[in-house]
Amino acid sequence: MNVTIDANATFNPLGEIKPLYVRLEDENHELHTYKIENIEQVKEEKYAGIGSFLYVCQISVGGVLRQIKIRYYIASHKWALID
Repeated sequence: MNVTIDANATFNPLGEIKPLYVRLEDENHELHTYKIENIEQVKEEKYAGIGSFLYVCQISVGGVLRQIKIRYYIASHKWALID
């Protein structure tokens, strides 16, 4: 799965990106906004030859922490949820 998503992020003076919130669609096609509680890992990589950053994060869903992986595509400025 590689689904484009909405994300809210900040940038520090060095240009590093820190995602803060993601908006995900549930099985009923309803959108929910989740705060990123923790960023466990950030990895710069080339995905299919395209520069990107992979973030392994935790969000709270119904009071339970859930790990998600999101990717930021540098050239297109898009975010995607990774399976």
